[in-house]
Amino acid sequence: MTNKFKSIIAVDIYLEKRKTREYVGRLSRSSSNFIFTYSDSYIYKDKAISLGPDLPLSSKKFASKKLFPSFEDRIPSKRNPAYSEYCKMVGIDRDEKDPLILVATLGQKGPSSFIFAPVFHHSITSDDVLEYRKHLHLTVREFCELFDIATSTLHRIEKNRTSGKDTLKRLEIYLNFPEVALYEIMKNGDKINETKRTLVEKILGREPKNCT
Repeated sequence: MTNKFKSIIAVDIYLEKRKTREYVGRLSRSSSNFIFTYSDSYIYKDKAISLGPDLPLSSKKFASKKLFPSFEDRIPSKRNPAYSEYCKMVGIDRDEKDPLILVATLGQKGPSSFIFAPVFHHSITSDDVLEYRKHLHLTVREFCELFDIATSTLHRIEKNRTSGKDTLKRLEIYLNFPEVALYEIMKNGDKINETKRTLVEKILGREPKNCT
């Protein structure tokens, strides 16, 4: 397994809508408990949906010695014949036992509209973003079109003039999971030149798998 999975410190949860993605909250871990906290912007919103019956909107913060059922249910059973293939697809070892890593990888997408995204200990830097864009041979405009980022935001990030926390968090996922970046390109690929899009798809398709 690559070290980057060991650097997962939390899982951010989003509610995927038809045109938007809304931040729901974060699953983290203390020395003895799993902690889930709803974001203020979500829990106090009209018509908010709870993550599960074990995590009602009547409370903002929850603690448990064991992984919450709403997260546990997103992890496929090891008895599933396809379990090894699932692990290979997300780049983890079949014998991985860390619940946080399993949720952040195998549990990323499930039958609900909630999306799980890993949070890494070491966030990417402005240099990482610039290097990634150049690696894909994309102009600022092309990069922003493919990944739904405002050009002004990307300019500030690349020049290290702003933290761009939310955008960096999203870009970090693309850097670590080429399959997620490819999904974004599938959605937005028509916005750039077809030859350039094909080149980017080939580059990402050649990225090494996140496994041992």
